[in-house]
Amino acid sequence: MQNNFPEYVVGSRLIRFLMKIGSSSELDPEERRRRISAVFALLVIMISVSFFSIYHYCNRNYSVAGYDLLTFFISLFLLLYIRKQGKASIAYWIMCFGGILVFGGTTVFGRTDISIFLWAFLLPALSFSIMGDKKGLIIALAFFCTAILLMIVPEHILNSAPYSRYVVIRFSIIYLILTFIIYYYESSQQMLIRYIQEERDKFENVSKHDLLTGLSNRRDIIGKMEIERERHSRMGKPFAVIMGDIDNFKNLNDTYGHDAGDYVLQTIGSILVNQVRNIDCPSRWGGEEFLIILVDTDLEGGQRVAERIRKKVENAKFQYKDREFTVTMTFGLSIYQGADENIDECIRRSDNALYEGKNQGKNRVVAA
Repeated sequence: MQNNFPEYVVGSRLIRFLMKIGSSSELDPEERRRRISAVFALLVIMISVSFFSIYHYCNRNYSVAGYDLLTFFISLFLLLYIRKQGKASIAYWIMCFGGILVFGGTTVFGRTDISIFLWAFLLPALSFSIMGDKKGLIIALAFFCTAILLMIVPEHILNSAPYSRYVVIRFSIIYLILTFIIYYYESSQQMLIRYIQEERDKFENVSKHDLLTGLSNRRDIIGKMEIERERHSRMGKPFAVIMGDIDNFKNLNDTYGHDAGDYVLQTIGSILVNQVRNIDCPSRWGGEEFLIILVDTDLEGGQRVAERIRKKVENAKFQYKDREFTVTMTFGLSIYQGADENIDECIRRSDNALYEGKNQGKNRVVAA
């Protein structure tokens, strides 16, 4: 472990360095992975062609040196373009088609110097790392067909002898094996990324929602109340907090059993979801208590919603294992009063109003 740790640190630093160059904002995991590969490829291309341009210039291959410089500036432009984009699909396609042109050129030059042709084997790695498994496979196979064509074109067309049959066959075998190995690796990596994302979403959902009712839990609702509090401070938009409690829930559990109690909690959770807007947030506060945030709602509007929910619960038919019974709820209501009040004080006022409703006889709405 101690021997591997420095390598991990170096790798992490390299990735952070590439991300700083590639983007100034947060990216989703898939885009971040593609961005790292694209930035790394562009940097390697820019560094390589810089040295090659000097080498070719010194050897008086001025046309090739100019070709290298053109590649350098195109790569620099793409790097700057990618940095400004949240999604850089256009740049990735340009890079891949540019790769087909560049490595197509090395294939042509390889007709006179076979060593230049070896650069063509970089194309599969470039296409898969930037475009993913399916699009990368299409690009890699498109280049394969292009390369084969350039290798066998007659001499009078390109002014150089075509590759021998044995070189073409060996290239085909090695290139296709390499392509499908990288394709398998990329597909496996994509499956792993999707699996990790799904598991993370499941964990996040469980951590923010009550397992029994599916409503937001206490942790999630407090976070959403903080968001509404900040929005109130910026825009002055009011929001209401409703605290609801099932009347005589302990007696219900003792009479019909805890399974019946769970059924009641689930049913009330569904009622709350159906009686509020999508922008509102009902939650299970704990036990038989529920807390609801009503966005952009004043005291009068909050009372109307709470009364509507109370009547809906009172009139609902609860039936469990052929036994029918009624359920009522008491609600306490408060409005967030502004910068002088914190979230806990707002919740406490709703809770106090709720207990006042209990003392008045239950099955009612009381505003703080």
